[in-house]
Amino acid sequence: MDIVKLLNYMENLRYDRKMNQEFYLHDVISQRQYYRYRSGESEVPFEVIIKLANKLQIPLLKLISNYQTYAAKEIDLVREYLNLVMSKKLDQASKLIKGKKSFMLLDEEIEVFYQIALVLHKYYGHQINTENMILLLKTKSNFTEIMNKSVLHDSEIYLLGVIMEYSDEDRTKILEKIINLRKNDKLLLGGNALFNSQVFFWIIKNLGIMNRFNELIEIANEAIKYSKHNYSYYSIEYFYYFKALAHYELKNHEEFELALTQTICFLSHYDDFKRNHFINTIKKDTNIDCKEFIIDKIKKEF
Repeated sequence: MDIVKLLNYMENLRYDRKMNQEFYLHDVISQRQYYRYRSGESEVPFEVIIKLANKLQIPLLKLISNYQTYAAKEIDLVREYLNLVMSKKLDQASKLIKGKKSFMLLDEEIEVFYQIALVLHKYYGHQINTENMILLLKTKSNFTEIMNKSVLHDSEIYLLGVIMEYSDEDRTKILEKIINLRKNDKLLLGGNALFNSQVFFWIIKNLGIMNRFNELIEIANEAIKYSKHNYSYYSIEYFYYFKALAHYELKNHEEFELALTQTICFLSHYDDFKRNHFINTIKKDTNIDCKEFIIDKIKKEF
């Protein structure tokens, strides 16, 4: 538990209760030292927390429990906001955080996710261009320091994935770093299957962009195996489809048709909008009509 964040949470409670700050701090701590504690300049003795909790007339355990509940709600809100932004549901994202000027209790990890969401919200809303978006992400995250690390956490990987998606200049070095760290188990993903799948997606997609098709097929097979083992089917249709496209480019016709068939089978589980979008993409990429392709496969096999 972050004592500084707890202290600032208590300050908000004091304000909401319309308690005079002078009364709140009287016989506990000087105002100058209080500001030092709140800014993190000095370590906060837990005795101060106990005394201020008494001033608020809130039992300490209840105060801590409420703090943890509030912090969890902030984290959930940031994650939902990021998901809406990444899905480009910008109106819903704006409504979700409307009137929310800041988040008090986010740890460094979640704060990075929040900053990514804010920057991408501006980018997808056409308020900034691609160059400025990449620059903002790098500036807010200390990109150079992250690239020099030998171990990466969720938010750092997510940040690199987003930059890799849009930055031609950085794509190769980021991709190689993520691939090497993944091979050496240096990506600390906390056992999150969805996040692991997202990392696979970034690697596979960017291997395709760079025409590294044999590597793509190898990683796609790993991703599919991982997804099935963990009952996590997030992006599995893309794993099959990128694999199909790699075989298509390598003129491996039998393997291409098998991977494309598996892709189309997964599309039956999605809503009409997503399914039709994917079908149109396949038509554009390969000039294949999915319906005719599947009917022809059934006729040949049965």
